[in-house]
Amino acid sequence: MVMGTGAERVDAHRGRLAASIPDARRTSGTPPLPEWQFERLAACPICRHVEASTVLRRAVQGLPLEFSQCGHCGLIYQNPRLTRDSLADYFSSDFFIQDPMGDNLDELLGYPDYFDWDKSYRKTARLRLERIRKLKQPPGELLEIGPATGSFLDSARSFGFRVRGLDLSATFAQIARKRHSLEIDVNYIEEAPLPSSYYDVVCNFGGIACWREPLRALTNVHQSLKSDGIFVMNYFDVDGLLGRILGDRHFEYNHASLIIFSKKTMRQCLNQTGFEVVYSQSERQYASLGRIAGYLKQNLALKALRALRIEGVTIRIIVPGTVFSICRKKA
Repeated sequence: MVMGTGAERVDAHRGRLAASIPDARRTSGTPPLPEWQFERLAACPICRHVEASTVLRRAVQGLPLEFSQCGHCGLIYQNPRLTRDSLADYFSSDFFIQDPMGDNLDELLGYPDYFDWDKSYRKTARLRLERIRKLKQPPGELLEIGPATGSFLDSARSFGFRVRGLDLSATFAQIARKRHSLEIDVNYIEEAPLPSSYYDVVCNFGGIACWREPLRALTNVHQSLKSDGIFVMNYFDVDGLLGRILGDRHFEYNHASLIIFSKKTMRQCLNQTGFEVVYSQSERQYASLGRIAGYLKQNLALKALRALRIEGVTIRIIVPGTVFSICRKKA
C-alpha cells in the first residue's frame, strides 16, 4: 500500500493491500523498495475485540505506518501490517539492517546502520548476563530469540552456557553463523518446533514487539523451558515517561514493531501464558551518543555529533521507559 504517491489496490479475497513503488523513489537514485504486501487485522491480536481507535497514521518512504489502540484491553498494534512472508523479507533486507535513508530519521524503515549499534551490544550483553547469572548459573541450555549478529550468544557461550539462536532474518542468521560459528535456526517463534522442557534460559531483547502472535509465541517459549527455567526479555513501556514525552515520535513506532506494549498489556500476556515476573527494573545498556540521538529522532543532535566526530563515543545509561524482566513459570 502506498499513500499519496503511488497506486493502491485491495485484494478483497485475502484482505491484503499491495503496493506499487512511488515514482519519486524510482528516479531519486535510492534503491527501489521490494513489493512488500500488507494485511489488515480484523481484531486485537491479544483480546480479539474489534473496537479500536487510530493512534498514528502516516507514510514512511511511501509505505503505510498505522497504529491502532484496542478499545477493550488498551493494546497498541500496527494495522495494517506486513504479511507473514513480507515480514520475513523485510527483516532480511538491507532496508531493515542498513537503511539507505539513514540520514533522515523520520523516514527510516529500519536501522540507520545496525552494525554501528552492534558495537555497544557486546558490552550490554555482559550486563544482562550478570543479572541472569544471579538466578540461573551456567552451564545450561540457552536460547536467544532474535540474536541478530550473535553478539549476546557469543558472550553467553563465554559465560559457560550452551547456546542456540532462532531468528526470522535469514541475513542475520548467516552473519551470526559466520562471525561466531553459532547454531541459528530461521523460523517464526510462533511456529518453531522448540524442544519441550529443554531450555534453562530463553532470552529476547528488543524483539517481543515484532512477534505476530504474542500469546502463541509466549506459549511456545513456556513449553520449551524446564520447570525451573527463566524467560528473560525487555520491552518498551508506552505508558512510561519517555513514551509520554515523545508520543508517536518515539522510535518504537516503526514497521518492525507489530505491537507496542505497556506494563499492563505485557502483564496480561504473561499471565495468560503462565508466566510470573520475578525480577524487573529499568533497562541498563551501553549506547553510543549517535545511537541515543537516533533513537530519540534528534536529527540536529546527530549531525552535531558527527561534525564533532564523537557519535561513536559509548556510555552506560539507564533507558527510561524500557523494562528488563526475568520471568518464571507459574507454580
